[in-house]
Amino acid sequence: MPHFVRSFTFFRTDSGNEYLFDDITGVVLQIPSEISSRIKHILFDSTTPTEALVGIHKEVTKENSYAGIYKILETLISNFRAFYRFPLEISISEIEEDTLRYGILRDGLYELLLEVTNNCNFRCRYCVFGGNYEDFRTHGYSFMTLEIATKAIDLYFHYLKEGAFLNPKREPTIAFYGGEPLLNFKIIEKCVNYTNHKYSDEFTPQYTITTNAALINKRIAEFLVKNDFDVSISLDGPKKEHDRNRILPNGRGTFDLVMRGISNLKEAQKKYGSKKEYFALVTYDLKSNLYNIAKFFDKESPIRPIFVNPVRSMGTTYYLLFTEEDYINHERMLRELFKKFLNESTSIHKSVFLEILFGGPGTLMFYRNALSRKNPTAIFTSTCIPGFKWYVNTNGKIQVCERAPSSTIIGDVNKGLDFSAIKTLIQRYSKLITDKCNYCSLAHSCARCFAYLGSEDCSLFKRWVIDGLKTAFTIYEKNPEYFERRLSILKEKGGVYELENL
Repeated sequence: MPHFVRSFTFFRTDSGNEYLFDDITGVVLQIPSEISSRIKHILFDSTTPTEALVGIHKEVTKENSYAGIYKILETLISNFRAFYRFPLEISISEIEEDTLRYGILRDGLYELLLEVTNNCNFRCRYCVFGGNYEDFRTHGYSFMTLEIATKAIDLYFHYLKEGAFLNPKREPTIAFYGGEPLLNFKIIEKCVNYTNHKYSDEFTPQYTITTNAALINKRIAEFLVKNDFDVSISLDGPKKEHDRNRILPNGRGTFDLVMRGISNLKEAQKKYGSKKEYFALVTYDLKSNLYNIAKFFDKESPIRPIFVNPVRSMGTTYYLLFTEEDYINHERMLRELFKKFLNESTSIHKSVFLEILFGGPGTLMFYRNALSRKNPTAIFTSTCIPGFKWYVNTNGKIQVCERAPSSTIIGDVNKGLDFSAIKTLIQRYSKLITDKCNYCSLAHSCARCFAYLGSEDCSLFKRWVIDGLKTAFTIYEKNPEYFERRLSILKEKGGVYELENL
């Protein structure tokens, strides 16, 4: 008899309602409490879909008020192969390098990130490059040369031209990253001028930068505005909150420097009539006062948040700094703010900060099956294919992305993409996830990607899925129209990459 893997899980919302989630189809079904134990008994005790169907059919034939639920379960199993699947025998050798190349040319190449320096003028306590994270570099002192930068740009456009017949509407995005990229502003300036001069007849390049804003003087601000940069600024809230973690090497806070940089940007916008909105990247930890951060971004901040994320918790010693009391207080704040968010979800006057903190992740989970890009090289999870995005470090090596460790090298600016290295990296990834995911009930909903290649522990990923489902359907119970409204805005803005702006 074939051995099947159960691909379902049960979860409860804050109101106590119970739901059944199927990882294969993405279907979520509310389960009445009166029959919850019976359905669990059938699904958990059955080792095959046939056994489950026999148990469900017995319930259908009974005269009871819940025959409709059993009929739905029966249909899901019979017609959509829900709740049970075979373990897969995966042979990564079947993936040809030509297939990888075709996929990258057709669907990838959506962003080139240039690490113009690995140096930084800040020493943020939680920085992934601060020495607290495994597999990540520490702060350095290298700067990208113009030769490496222009080679990276030329290589990027070479592949864009090669793939133009597969994706004729694709436009390039060049992002500047660090360290603090504005420490090497002269290279940024030359890269933009070079790209505009050489490629603007065929393409419409979009420029982005992730910065701490401390170095944005009037000249830099005018350059960013005139070249229509998308600017993301690291800002953790009001002065007291921001200065607790985002400090200079001498320990002084940086809030005033950041505000000055933002002010220069705003002045340049007035001068040139720009209406572009700039956004804050917010990072919090267990000691962050989320009440004060919410108040700041809702009433005081000159820019809105686009991402609100906790300090990365995998592969780090950072969380050893906190006490049990810190964890308790943090969870209490999250519960109280989530309750406030729910109460405001039907109002036109919403907290911008809470919308990003809770509404964004809830929407991603509610529409996960629809929004996730499927990757034929990764049977489980919805990770991207290495090479879809490029992160070029100061030495000209091409990495998977800015969040992945430096071990994920997939080419260099002199030789181009190394499709053999990409295949090897996929093999490494597949071996890691196949052993674990093949017998996991949440394999297709997992958020593991190449940025977490070195992590052996799956417990956090499983918790993310379950917590995400709880959040999404607690919101849905309070306001069933909430996600429909957000998705309509998403469609108007033109794609999944605008979701964070909702």
